[in-house]
Parts: sequence; structure tokens; C-alpha cells
Amino acid sequence: MTREALLDYQAQAKQTTSQLFTLRSVTTAEDYALFGQLLKEYADKDLADAANSSIWKDLEALPERYGPPHGAALLAYAGDTLAGCGALTSTQHTGVAEVKRIYVREAFRRQGLARTLTQQLMAQAQDLGYHTAAISTWPENTQALALYQQLGFEPIAPFKVHPYAQLVFLGVPLSPATPKLPT
Repeated sequence: MTREALLDYQAQAKQTTSQLFTLRSVTTAEDYALFGQLLKEYADKDLADAANSSIWKDLEALPERYGPPHGAALLAYAGDTLAGCGALTSTQHTGVAEVKRIYVREAFRRQGLARTLTQQLMAQAQDLGYHTAAISTWPENTQALALYQQLGFEPIAPFKVHPYAQLVFLGVPLSPATPKLPT
């Protein structure tokens, strides 16, 4: 396969992925109920150390952390079927948004939805005035780490206090003029 053929194939795959899924902003009480349902599913199935996660505080106070003016949340649909979600929220650092709670249901994995959610959340963070998108994950989460690195995320200093030292902190400037965060 030539380089040109590979690039053409990748472009077609991206177009197909974007046609498979519809992203909707979480704005209504019903939306937040669906978002909460997905967060519970995420905690039950995929979240490392769910018992000690901040996800439970988030669920008790929806939409507080992920609502306007400093946050946002998305629901992803494949047709009429709820496929996944993601969110962003402010951090202790001015201008730094944390991209969080990216969850894709099993049936919809490996189809580009996590990438699509992350990219859309990065765009929304920029629209909300943030200059940097940041994310944290476990070092064992190799697929997510690979995705974030492909999207330009690089190691940064911790942007929040976390009880586990092994957590990986990554960030990406949302515009070329943004200074990099310290590592």
C-alpha cells in the first residue's frame, strides 16, 4: 500500500466514523440523567479504583461540575442508541480545562468515538476560553494513552491533587500561542 493510499483510507475512515455518531451537548435534566446513567455504568465496568473515585461526588451534584459556565458534557449516539459520553471541567489552574469521563460502551469501541469525543471536548474547552486541555489516566490505560499522545497531549505537572502518585497527567495547548504547562 502506498503512502497516498493509506492517507486516503484514513480520511475515508474518519469520515465514516463521524457519520456513525452524533454528539449532543448535555443541557436538560433528561440529558443529565442519561449522562449520570453512563457515569454509573463507567464506574461499574471500566473505572480504575471506582470506590475511591470522585465520580460519586460528581453524580451527587450533577450538573454542577460539568455545567456552564466552566464545564460541558456530551452524549454520543449511534442512531437512537446511547453510545458514550465525555465531559470537561475547570481545574485549579486558570485557563486549564480537564477533559474527563470519556466512556464508550463496549459495542461502540474501536470505531473512533473516544477520539471524536476528546476532539470535540478540546474544541469546546477552547470555545469556553480555556487555553489548555488536560487529562489524567492510569499508566495501565495504554490505549487511552496512545490516543491522547496521537492528539498531541504531552506529560505535564499534576493539575490536581490525587492520592495515587502513579497517575499520568497530560496536557495540550489549544492554540499555537499557548505556552506549555510545566512538566
